[in-house]
Amino acid sequence: MLILLLVFKLVPMASALYLSLTSYDLLSPPRFVGLRNYAALWHDPLFHQSARVTVYYVLGTCVPLWGLALLLALALNRAWPARGALRLAYFLPAVVPPVVHAIIWRFLFHPYGWLNRGLETLGLPAIAWLADRRAVVPGLILANLWRFAPYFMVVYLAGLQSIPTQYYEAASIDGASPGQQFRHITLPLLRPTILLVVVVSTILMSKIFTSVLIISNGGPDGSSRVLSLFIFQTGFQYLKMGLACAAAVCLLLATLGFTLIQLRVLRGAERG
Repeated sequence: MLILLLVFKLVPMASALYLSLTSYDLLSPPRFVGLRNYAALWHDPLFHQSARVTVYYVLGTCVPLWGLALLLALALNRAWPARGALRLAYFLPAVVPPVVHAIIWRFLFHPYGWLNRGLETLGLPAIAWLADRRAVVPGLILANLWRFAPYFMVVYLAGLQSIPTQYYEAASIDGASPGQQFRHITLPLLRPTILLVVVVSTILMSKIFTSVLIISNGGPDGSSRVLSLFIFQTGFQYLKMGLACAAAVCLLLATLGFTLIQLRVLRGAERG
């Protein structure tokens, strides 16, 4: 595992850090330029736009994802008839390959797709999901909620099932309502799981790529171009690999910083 980590993680990260300090077009040898790539990103409006889109997407996906996955886990943790079949049905979107998931939702977002047919059935106007700057990112958020909510539902389910039932039995004897049991038993004992879900989901959403590339390709007019897509286009379409690596380092540092803040806040709340 250490060898795999070194070869496929640490060495590429070190190479990206070095290339971020060079001018490299994938054809000629890298030429050291210092911090010029970072200065260029600081004045690049496309980079700023991609950063704003990424923040919008991450917050718009993660915040509802945390609550939705927990609600699904609480519902499927009860003794429903055919509970195993229900869990399997809800988990199926999580095992769909990313490319297949993106293609499915590209068809759903078609002007005559099922989403717009459903809206018209309800008497609501159709939405140009992939042509409207205001609708494309909410559409991507909807698509990835469908994909990732089942995954984190299973994580929450594991945390819920690790809580001893004796606590709930004792609380019921003392006359605690279901809401009080959730507040004083479930949430405190579920904090380590909540911390895991918050951190992992933030990291996953910050580097989303496949669904954005296939569903919208960053359009219209860059309104859905996240940083990972900006990095891909800069490096492999415009052959500015040094600039792309600098953007990748910025994304890594931003994700790391945001993750450390989350760990500090949630662990502080747990100690409190």
